[in-house]
Amino acid sequence: MGDRNASGALQVITTPDYEAMVIGAHPDDDDFGAGATSALWVKQGKKVVWVVMTDGTEGSEVPSFKDTELMLLREQEQRMACEVLGVQAVEFLRFPDGHLVNNEAARKAIVRLIRQYRPRVIFTHDPTQHFFAPDPDEKPNDTAYLNHPDHRATGNIVLDAIFPYVGNPRSYRELLAEGLPPYKVHELYLYATSQVNTYVDVTDSIEIKGKGLLSHASQFGPEAEMVKRVRERAASIAQEAKEKKGLDMQFAEAFRRIKLYVPPQPKEEGTGA
Repeated sequence: MGDRNASGALQVITTPDYEAMVIGAHPDDDDFGAGATSALWVKQGKKVVWVVMTDGTEGSEVPSFKDTELMLLREQEQRMACEVLGVQAVEFLRFPDGHLVNNEAARKAIVRLIRQYRPRVIFTHDPTQHFFAPDPDEKPNDTAYLNHPDHRATGNIVLDAIFPYVGNPRSYRELLAEGLPPYKVHELYLYATSQVNTYVDVTDSIEIKGKGLLSHASQFGPEAEMVKRVRERAASIAQEAKEKKGLDMQFAEAFRRIKLYVPPQPKEEGTGA
């Protein structure tokens, strides 16, 4: 667009308020995807907000469990997990679990939250990851993991919200009346991806991630094995980071990092640059 300096043009905000927004499909997805990184950044004094897209009402094997009761239970568990990790805010959008669709309502809800919190970085599911499948000849006893359609829908909703809508002054103009001007997201970190290019050393926060996941008792029960599983997975990722990038970590989380905006460097005095 060539009319950025035209009369009445609205400037896009590029200065973030929060360091990160983590957007997951269900309660506990943010924990698994970026729980240790969130806790680490909070310990470093950064502000982090989590978003849960669905109401979590299909997260049970008990058909008679009332939807409203299960939703409120899972939201309370997620709040408890955020308290453990130190995450400062959590938002629940309550779209139907198992039936999430990349539609106008979902995109607008995410645009509203991104403009409200102005995160520098957004974490979410990799929408291109349909499955994780081992080679059946190499590992004949291992089975594939089919990525949940809500995960893929969430990733697509978030990507579509970021571009073009979050930063377009003419998109969802009714949000301007709510005091939510357009904003430019700086970076995107996709988790649960086979296209990893970034590893975060979470040695100082991996125990907190495990303890946070124990808050989701309706999903895992009060089993200490969750902490062990989290440590084993993070240790495996750290080994991968060493093999692929020569990084020396004890525990790590992995992401596909995508840069969307690089702030201009301040001019040095006397250089005329």
